[in-house]
Amino acid sequence: MARKLTLAQVAEKAGVSLGTASNAFNRPDALSATLLDRVRTAARELGYTGPDPAGRRLRTGRTGAIGLIFTADLPFAFTDQATIEFLRGVATGVEEAGAGLLIVPGTFHADDPARVVREAAVDGFLLYSSPAGDPRVEAALQRRLPTVTVDQPREIATTFVGIDDRAAAAEAARHIRTLGHERVAILTFANTAFDRGELVYELTNERRAGYAEGLGEAYEPELVAVAMPNSTEQGRATTRELLGAPDRPTAIMAMSDALAAGALQAARDVGFRVPQDLSVVGFDDSPLASATDPPLTTVAQPQQRKGLDAARLLIRGIAGDEPLDPAARIILPHDLVERGSTAPPPGAG
Repeated sequence: MARKLTLAQVAEKAGVSLGTASNAFNRPDALSATLLDRVRTAARELGYTGPDPAGRRLRTGRTGAIGLIFTADLPFAFTDQATIEFLRGVATGVEEAGAGLLIVPGTFHADDPARVVREAAVDGFLLYSSPAGDPRVEAALQRRLPTVTVDQPREIATTFVGIDDRAAAAEAARHIRTLGHERVAILTFANTAFDRGELVYELTNERRAGYAEGLGEAYEPELVAVAMPNSTEQGRATTRELLGAPDRPTAIMAMSDALAAGALQAARDVGFRVPQDLSVVGFDDSPLASATDPPLTTVAQPQQRKGLDAARLLIRGIAGDEPLDPAARIILPHDLVERGSTAPPPGAG
């Protein structure tokens, strides 16, 4: 077996000190262009590709990467438009810092869902929309690395970044009530993780409470329908069931734009016009919301900013530039964007 090349061999071939050779890989701006080229040429001729990352970690205590603990599977992360916007913000923050990103997807059904978190070579964690009691979150907290939570869980001692979901849902519901709707259905996420009843999605409960608050006497629990997975197809299927009832709703409020887009498709399936026969409200204001026909009235939240702010906070916390406050709650703004999918109910006024 060939012996492993060392930085000392590169320094000897280039005719420079070990410190100068080290700077060529770790602090290239500290060397002149001529000296940098000499070291890199020697490395290339020897076949030396750079310092061993494991050795660098032992010396510095840093990996140069952050971990993103994600609630769903990876295909969902790269197909859901709201999540893509969030990931774009995280990616911008990571790129600014010249760091790496490790995504830890949902592994609830694995024999040991926390194993990948315990073994992850990262300097800190972003917890994104995970349920309370998630063993991956608990494993991350046990490692005592810098950690920032986005959206949920909400009752753990980490810096939090998100919106006031209850207030946002209530505002959307009040819009529907102001238009005169009395029979309003809600397409909701599940409030527990799959068959793990002890893993509670606090965000779902917050939005449900907001809808109930905003609808007031018009809130009817029997019109709350769980639509999972969070997809346009599921929104379509669940809405068709609701519209097939004898006393159908005149408005549908969905916890995501994807579910709301499915509701629009279901309305067309059964011959209803939106908004003349049925009003639909989404949540997120993802790119999908303005691409539907008609465009969706929806709750806008700054998904990219959420990801960017969280990544920057975590990276500054890791560097020691700005220690993370476990009691800090950073609440970003939301807004109700009124478009063409809502109007007074049939026969009103």
